[in-house]
Amino acid sequence: AAGRAAAALVRDRVGAGVLKTKATRGDLLTAVDGEAQEVIEAAVRAAFPAHAFLGEESVPAGATASADALRCALDACGSDWLWVVDPLDGTTNFVQSLPLVGVSIGVARRVGEAAERRWEVVVGVVVDPFREETVTATLGGGCTLNGSPVRVGVEPLADAVVATGFAPTEASLAPMVRGIAAVGARARTVRMLGSAAIMLAWVACGRLSAYFEADLNAWDSAAGVLLVREAGGLVSDLRGGPFGIASRPMLASNAAAHAELREVLRDARVLGLDPL
Repeated sequence: AAGRAAAALVRDRVGAGVLKTKATRGDLLTAVDGEAQEVIEAAVRAAFPAHAFLGEESVPAGATASADALRCALDACGSDWLWVVDPLDGTTNFVQSLPLVGVSIGVARRVGEAAERRWEVVVGVVVDPFREETVTATLGGGCTLNGSPVRVGVEPLADAVVATGFAPTEASLAPMVRGIAAVGARARTVRMLGSAAIMLAWVACGRLSAYFEADLNAWDSAAGVLLVREAGGLVSDLRGGPFGIASRPMLASNAAAHAELREVLRDARVLGLDPL
């Protein structure tokens, strides 16, 4: 309900002006980002007052600040529950009146005992305000689109439609360009849609075959990763290792394309940020 309420606000205000740029010229902020987060946070605090909350709009701009904020939230959290939220993923699309944005809500739970304690995402929701679509997953409960079960595709890399993002910094731009060139030579096509949450949701729904990114914030990925996994897909870091809530480089895809796509990206040296 909180995600749909935020989505309604986003839908009604599409094309809103930019308040400021954040870490880079492509990292924009509108009044709607903060207002949508307030709607979600108020609903969470009313329903689950003991749960912790981490939203993008409460964190300073930049990858380092984002990683630090998540680490602090995980380490210092007095609750076993943490909501990780991007109230408006795809702000540049939103400002340009491009109807391709998502509201992303992930809920993580602390599990295990003593030294073995870790965080895992147990609920994921991505709402598309303009298509009135809600993609939802619970850990072990599968993935649904507006209540109907969905599964990832079954196509191999040669028939795959692979999505990626535009990198706003020099350290991420170079590996992403290499990745686009390498994957474009092997896949059916590559698409860049401007919202990580939507791209992950569409991998889960089988509309896209895969999505990769050299560096991604937790609020962009937390919900979508669970959607893909519960829809039968695979998610790893770009080296093929496990992808956790604090991971940043990502490859999410259907099972048929994952291994080959990972090899293509590895051979292109797309493993994360380039050293500067």
